[in-house]
Amino acid sequence: MFKVINVLLKKSDDRSYKIVIGRNILKKAGSALKGLGGRNVFVITDSTVNRIYGKTLHTSLKKAGFMDTGKSVVPAGEASKSFASFLKVQHGLYDFDKYQNKKVLIATLGGGVPGDLGGFIAGTYKRGVNYIQIPTTLLGFVDCGLGGKTAINFREAKNSIGLFWQPKLVYMDIECLRTLPLRELQSGLAEALKYGVISDPAVFDFMELNAEKLLSKDMTVYEKLIPVCVKIKADVTSADERDDKDIRIMLNFGHTIGHAIEAATNYKKYTHGEAISIGMCIAGDIAVKLRMFRYGDLIRLENLIENLGLPTTLKGCKLKNIMESMKHDKKFEAGENRFVLPVKLGKCKVVNNVPLKVITEAIKSRLN
Repeated sequence: MFKVINVLLKKSDDRSYKIVIGRNILKKAGSALKGLGGRNVFVITDSTVNRIYGKTLHTSLKKAGFMDTGKSVVPAGEASKSFASFLKVQHGLYDFDKYQNKKVLIATLGGGVPGDLGGFIAGTYKRGVNYIQIPTTLLGFVDCGLGGKTAINFREAKNSIGLFWQPKLVYMDIECLRTLPLRELQSGLAEALKYGVISDPAVFDFMELNAEKLLSKDMTVYEKLIPVCVKIKADVTSADERDDKDIRIMLNFGHTIGHAIEAATNYKKYTHGEAISIGMCIAGDIAVKLRMFRYGDLIRLENLIENLGLPTTLKGCKLKNIMESMKHDKKFEAGENRFVLPVKLGKCKVVNNVPLKVITEAIKSRLN
């Protein structure tokens, strides 16, 4: 059994696509990719995912009758979202596409790094070729595998160089979560939790009731949670594809400080979800200080984050480094900060130019 969610992009039906969610469906991926714009498939993945799922995908592509398959494998980890990796994979793709005569379909296999990097490569090679997202992590399922944002990191700024390039299909096998390390699973749970704060309090309630089952990889719970999160993001990105209507920005709840924490710690100390968890707490602190969010709801948020095994405080990072990294946030306009802050569980709003004193006090309160 599988579920299909449609991403309907209003400006062009040609770029609308389907999200397929199921269990034990990776071995059928080749059939799903047929007819999506290429007879030759070039897979972009990382070293960890390739070891676990590379052969399964390759076998599926061969059974489906694709003429030729190629692959580029980057080291696992955020450091691979770089120009060095971009150039390495482009060289591999160029060599695979002999004399540039092949009709190539790119498939990204893995989490946020192969997805973001591979999508950027798909959008720039030959001015854009079709690509398929095959996420294998919870973070990829509920967040970075959806929406068409592709990017690499540059200097202090996360995701600062990239483009919007929509996939032709997103194909999710929930069973891939069984091989995901607990820390990476928790990283994805932070992004799932986000939807309960910005859009649907029922998601928050569900995760509160099922925190233990989520951590134990109860697939029946994930079968219920993932489609709801995917539908929320699909609806948001459909309404604001290019992030220019102050709709899609709500997905950045916790990310202004979270991205700054990642950059300030050189993407080594915290996973994305861990940094976002702290960022959500700090955003909650700011909202409480601005008297727009109930302290009791902030405590519920903190408790759920902790019950999911995620951090609510920050260690090994200096305030000045976070503040400096925050200046590079893409959501800032004309030097003024912009924060997505909670009003209540299930609703957030964009607040411009939050007083610097309020921000620094909120961050200090989370520093250990």
